[in-house]
Amino acid sequence: MVYGTASLTDVVSPEALEAPPGSTARIALGLAPDAVVAPGSVEEVVELLEWAQATGVGVIPVGTGAHLGDRRPARSYIALSTARMSGIEIYEPADLTLTAAAGTPLTELSRISGEHRQWLPMDPMGAPNRTLGGLASTGASGPLWAGYGHVRNHVLGMTVVCGDGRTLRLGGRVVKNVAGFDLIKPMVGSLGRLAVVTSVTMRLFPVPAVDRVLVLEAAEPAALVSAARAVATAPILPASIVLSFRSETAVLLVRLHGAEDTVDADQSTLETHAGVSFVAREGPEAEALLATTRDAGEDAEVLLHARALPSKLGALLTLTRNALVGANAGVDGGANSNATGGVDGVADGVVVADVAEGSARVAFTGADVSDVVQAVRAGAEELGGTVVVDRCAVHVDPGALSTSRSAAAQEIGDGVKRLFDPGGVLL
Repeated sequence: MVYGTASLTDVVSPEALEAPPGSTARIALGLAPDAVVAPGSVEEVVELLEWAQATGVGVIPVGTGAHLGDRRPARSYIALSTARMSGIEIYEPADLTLTAAAGTPLTELSRISGEHRQWLPMDPMGAPNRTLGGLASTGASGPLWAGYGHVRNHVLGMTVVCGDGRTLRLGGRVVKNVAGFDLIKPMVGSLGRLAVVTSVTMRLFPVPAVDRVLVLEAAEPAALVSAARAVATAPILPASIVLSFRSETAVLLVRLHGAEDTVDADQSTLETHAGVSFVAREGPEAEALLATTRDAGEDAEVLLHARALPSKLGALLTLTRNALVGANAGVDGGANSNATGGVDGVADGVVVADVAEGSARVAFTGADVSDVVQAVRAGAEELGGTVVVDRCAVHVDPGALSTSRSAAAQEIGDGVKRLFDPGGVLL
């Protein structure tokens, strides 16, 4: 492919132009990339971005390409895949730190660290299909943040290449490694719009002796809200608290980590505090339940995140349920809908709520996308919250569906973007 007088083959190796299988999945909607390029080194990334800036070509960095958000680039672009930049670079089990190339699958990281009874306690949707660089770029922690903190708290160092080709080595391999501005923080969660992540250093944790899941089921999510909030305000801290529902089934999952005696005591405390009796699950049964809930809605056509204060979780769940079943959206937190089943035209609608965060992931296929999303958005904003559309398989402007950023936030974001990507190469 040639742009102006410069050819893409002049700046990358032939191997880089052999796109890895599946690397174009969901890169962007409405406009396919002109090419998928997989550099094999930091130097090749630098050359590619310098070429892109000189020729005016846009670039979207991807790991697997499945968790980029709802991207609809307005101009031609190439996808920069990190698939060939993979592997563990430095692993110090005694220090609980690991450095790996950005394209390293999380499954590989888990396999290596698991041999030393260590792990990275992050469980975002689709975790087995994510890369380490993708995890850092999306900043997706999953519900385990409640017990361990967000992913940005565990990124100790990064190597990134800015949109104009500058290479930055941020942080280090120890916890206290920053003097002055911590440039890692804006990178985590930037979705590759500031720089291309080429390697990441993470802090690991010991694998807990006991990993127990407490289960409480009901026909309606409203019936579980009181118990969920009681667990969230209990004098102990669960590893995660998730409330999910679809159709006529709702389930509350509370995850406890620690020594067996500690977990037993924590379960007893939670049951007393919430006034309920949980069913305890451990081992493969618990792992399967957690994985099913974690990845619910991963392949849905529409995926959005609604957020409000944790104290308004009941209202948030009520309005999301009402939007999915086609009833009038309510924001009073009560079970004000007597509808059952799903909306006409909605297939496999599911909601997964992070109780500690006060957020709800809403996924569905079919139906009138605009009506459903705008109903959720209107209700969430009335609660003082926000909605972000992460995926929308139909041609609807995501800016008209997601909550708009304030003028001040937009100005700050644009200013940060100009510092790292002055030419606007990264889309």
